[in-house]
Amino acid sequence: MNPSPTSCYVPVAALATEQSRLRLVKAVIAFTEGTALYPESYERQLLDQFVRGQLTIDEVAHYLEQPNPTGLPAALAA
Repeated sequence: MNPSPTSCYVPVAALATEQSRLRLVKAVIAFTEGTALYPESYERQLLDQFVRGQLTIDEVAHYLEQPNPTGLPAALAA
């Protein structure tokens, strides 16, 4: 039986490299494929910024909590 995503702990040090962040994001996307939780375009943009190290996971969560997102903040748009 696979552990649920909420029961897994990922140490911050494990997310220190772009490769490790990419691996995590790919796993999350694969896990949510075909469900209502699959990330939409805006959410994928934020995850991409996280993978590249331009946002922390806390910043991603902050932007996801904002009502009616219209796009990435201008300072973060690549």
